[in-house]
Amino acid sequence: MQASLSALALGGRLVFLGNAGGGKLDVNLWQPMQNNQTLQGVFMGSIFERPSVHGTVDDLLATAAAGKIDVVIDRSFALEDAAHAHNYAETAKPLGRIVMTP
Repeated sequence: MQASLSALALGGRLVFLGNAGGGKLDVNLWQPMQNNQTLQGVFMGSIFERPSVHGTVDDLLATAAAGKIDVVIDRSFALEDAAHAHNYAETAKPLGRIVMTP
């Protein structure tokens, strides 16, 4: 978690979900506060038991397993061109995902 916060842009948002294995979470919250960053936790445990959520997840997994989900990829960049990828994402108004490959 701390490494993810260190990589987060000023004013950025970090969404973290699950902690199925339990364990202690040690995070210094001064850095995100000083950098106007947002942390949002998602815990599916209690939410997942809701029939509407459970059904939606079942449908999504079945759709993915059937190969019926198409992801629109706008452009791919080599990982070493990460700066160009970020610039493209911020300025070009891409239609679809931007992929960085190793």
